[in-house]
Amino acid sequence: MAGEETVLSLDCRGQKVPQAGLAILEAYNRLECGAQIEARVDHLGPGLRMWLIEAGARHVAHQTDDGSWRITVARALSPAQGKIPGLHHLEVAQDRVWACERASRLACFDAASGDLVDSVDIAETASHLAVDPRGKSVFVADPGTDRIISVSTDNFIIEDSWPAPGLPQLPLVTEDGMVCVTGGATGTLTIARPKDGLWRDQTIEVGNTPHDPLVAPDGAHLFVPCAGDATVVKVRLSDGKILGTYPVGAGPAHMSAHPDGTRIYSANTFDGTLSSLSPEGDVLGTVPSGAWAHAVEATHDGRHVLVANFFDDTVTVFDAMSLERLALWQSDVYPHGLDLSPDGRFAVVGGFSSDYVRLFDLHAMVEKSRIEVGRGSSHTAFTEDGQTAFVACSVDDHVARVDLASGECTGHLSLP
Repeated sequence: MAGEETVLSLDCRGQKVPQAGLAILEAYNRLECGAQIEARVDHLGPGLRMWLIEAGARHVAHQTDDGSWRITVARALSPAQGKIPGLHHLEVAQDRVWACERASRLACFDAASGDLVDSVDIAETASHLAVDPRGKSVFVADPGTDRIISVSTDNFIIEDSWPAPGLPQLPLVTEDGMVCVTGGATGTLTIARPKDGLWRDQTIEVGNTPHDPLVAPDGAHLFVPCAGDATVVKVRLSDGKILGTYPVGAGPAHMSAHPDGTRIYSANTFDGTLSSLSPEGDVLGTVPSGAWAHAVEATHDGRHVLVANFFDDTVTVFDAMSLERLALWQSDVYPHGLDLSPDGRFAVVGGFSSDYVRLFDLHAMVEKSRIEVGRGSSHTAFTEDGQTAFVACSVDDHVARVDLASGECTGHLSLP
């Protein structure tokens, strides 16, 4: 099967979101690049929309006369994200690179040598991870079992785990050691609080299709973007009490805080906008960014906000205060990752459906280099000195090491 005229028909009417999403992505992965799927579904809700967007399955949708939806999906170079078991998400802490597969293993590499320190089978379908600021534990989200798993950084033994319903994906750890994760499928937020050596978990309902939460600048609250409600929900971390619900653009997904704490930014995927709001929830402005505006980062100097537009293969640069659009940078296909170096000098922008990432110099505000790292680039983490970046490439199942000064890939970290 080849060529842009090749079309596969798929009838998913009568199926719920997980079944319809899996069927579409499994058929998508069987196609050759350039082929298309036309899938019929009863309802195109935010859960299915976000599922396809996160997978990198570019699509257009039209409602038919009978009220159902026809989704046309074009096969890109790489398979759908989420169905690939390779290394996907990572963090660097205390000279170690922690990375997890979208499968069973958590891996630890030495940041200086790139050597594998150890790997452990801990999950059914690992997703993303977060490292305790104290460096004692790594927390891995496992949507396969709806749990968060705590692993000791000393001996790689599972310390604990607790329920996190709704296909948990994006855990975070606060400075106080609380672990938070959303469940997009159940509209919930799970908070686990450490006390006397034990974890006490709480799950609350926050809204439709919550995605990537953000700790407020005061450290006492959490902002949760709920894509299905076009709102951001403010939650008190100490007891899980909802303090406010604030309207933003359609499909809020990821958020970032201005370094001075006066503004919160929300990238709104469904309508392709960027919203700015105060920590008290006052919406200060919403402006167009690009199709599938998704990842967002405020620069460390507080001057700019960057938004990766997944469908357009671009990064929009905004003035952080006025939201004036200042520049539009080209990225490689499907810029799933947008990450800033600790010193604020560089931005690494992924290209999941290519072999490349792009490195942007944030002082000069120009592209520095286009770097071949491997297929499926997703997330990037940095050494504390800001000299080295590590890019998880899940299709090729390795972590690429990038020297930021030269803008070159200097090696790969791999599991046996």
